[in-house]
Amino acid sequence: MNVFRQWMARILGHKLLGLVAIVVLWFWAGAADRATVQLLSFLVLNVLLAQSINLLTGIAGQISLGHAGFFAIGAYAAGVLSKTYGVAVPVALVLAIAMTAAAGWLLAIPAGRVKEIYLAMMTTGFGLLCFEIAKEWSSVTGGVVGLSGIASPTLRNLKILGWTVDAVDLLRIMLVATAIVLLLMRNFVQSHHGRAFFAVQASEIAAGSIGIPRGTVKRRAYAISGAMAGLAGALYAHLVGYLGPDSFGIMRSVEVLVMAIVGGLGTIIGPILGAALFTWLPERLQVFAEYQFMVYGLILMVIFLVLRRGIAGALIEPTRFIAPRAMTVHRAIHAGAETKPASGTDATAGDPPALLDVHDLGRNFAGLVALDGVSLSLRPGRITALIGPNGSGKSTLVNVVSGIYPPSRGRVVLASEDVGGKADHAIARRGLVRTFQDPRLVPTFTVRENVLLGGQRHFRSTMLAAALRWPSSLREEADMVRRTETVLSLAGLQAVADQTIESLPYGYRRLVEVGRAILAEPTVVLLDEPAAGLSEAEQSQLAAMIRHLRDAGKAVLLIEHHMDFVNDIVDDVVVLDSGRVIYRGHMRGMREDPAVIAAYLGVGQDGHA
Repeated sequence: MNVFRQWMARILGHKLLGLVAIVVLWFWAGAADRATVQLLSFLVLNVLLAQSINLLTGIAGQISLGHAGFFAIGAYAAGVLSKTYGVAVPVALVLAIAMTAAAGWLLAIPAGRVKEIYLAMMTTGFGLLCFEIAKEWSSVTGGVVGLSGIASPTLRNLKILGWTVDAVDLLRIMLVATAIVLLLMRNFVQSHHGRAFFAVQASEIAAGSIGIPRGTVKRRAYAISGAMAGLAGALYAHLVGYLGPDSFGIMRSVEVLVMAIVGGLGTIIGPILGAALFTWLPERLQVFAEYQFMVYGLILMVIFLVLRRGIAGALIEPTRFIAPRAMTVHRAIHAGAETKPASGTDATAGDPPALLDVHDLGRNFAGLVALDGVSLSLRPGRITALIGPNGSGKSTLVNVVSGIYPPSRGRVVLASEDVGGKADHAIARRGLVRTFQDPRLVPTFTVRENVLLGGQRHFRSTMLAAALRWPSSLREEADMVRRTETVLSLAGLQAVADQTIESLPYGYRRLVEVGRAILAEPTVVLLDEPAAGLSEAEQSQLAAMIRHLRDAGKAVLLIEHHMDFVNDIVDDVVVLDSGRVIYRGHMRGMREDPAVIAAYLGVGQDGHA
């Protein structure tokens, strides 16, 4: 099966396949009858719609059950502008795309505050609202009677730049436009912008910890997805020449989502396959329309039970998220290059100023006091252990310092700037990066791709540059890939670099998460129980990585229960109990401190605590 999938991946992923498909459809359109041209036109529209929801749901993880709303906005905008106001068709198309992108951006503001079932309900409401507006705003949309007389090949009055466009010409225009959109989408997905979308889908908190602003990512996803659906709507308006509200009901949203799911969410080829299947089925099975909901439900049940990743997931290897050209540039130009020296203060230069100062930090949860006046300092080139019994406030302290929780009182000063209460991604971009008790990675990403996520805060290329693969964007990507290879070598992960995280044992995930933090080149690193569940060999590898951070001049805070592991690598230790600091100093003094013994270590306990 794996051999078959690799073979199919080589065929479907070949650079010439897309060009061959376009050429075949181009000439087929010229020789086909009118019904076939119409069917192919709807196929192209469905590909655009399926890809638009794939970007939003399959890549960014934002459920949408109201995508027909974007489709309607694009269609009515183009139709009204060209018919009622006499706007040239190309201009009307551009304005329709802009309007749907703006609608997506605005929808993301409330939608970004809810998840799962509430997000599904909100997007459903958006779709229903657009449907009702189309039905009731009769002075603009024509209401239930519909908007007719839109320039189209059927009426033989569709002109673009003075050229009369027939059905075949319009199909070819749609084909080229869709090919361009798919090319730009592929480039986008294989850039740091696309990886940010996947990171937000996997874990919003983890994405924030490496400097990815979840709100910005969601707004971009909704805007781009809306623009793609708006393009489909605008083309649809000029294809059929008539718009009625029934074309934009909830069923259309369901159809689009089913296409993407059955084809394979999160891939580029999957929604194309799904669109082809569901464009052909209704045409060939006349009974399909009468029992449409039943057929969709049955197909979805089969897909979820047999092909959980859709048709594409069964046929080909998973889509990869690093531009192949960036890998080529990396190997050809940067082979053997050393990692850029990490910025930091020489650990031997006396007693340098603290990189992180926590002053009288408090955090309350309703009536519970989780942190009560905690103060500590982290200095460059030093590893500080933070230990204490379960429930003592260790993880809460890390969550407050890293911006997941706002402090109830006190200050968090990072490099002379008070960052208390700032968003987690903003703190990460200022140089404070953390890991989690349970590794939070993108399960479908390879080891290399997950580590590469650590470099997010260093990328500067825009979405346009990434989508067009400008040389500067490729060079930036190649440089980050080079740094990633160095981190993989440090972590001993080269042998599994191209394996997906979900296929590897737990210990690898720990090392990958720490490797991701190293690639971020932070000034302060907070490690939350990184040695938990690791074998002795993996602990030794982890210790080498933590020492690398210290030697690079980073300030490291290590939360750990494994006393032997802590004793071998830390410079000093802070002990918490019930949200208060009960000891700070060296490991030897901690073992002899009566308060620590009573609260945590226990009499005679000298191994694992």
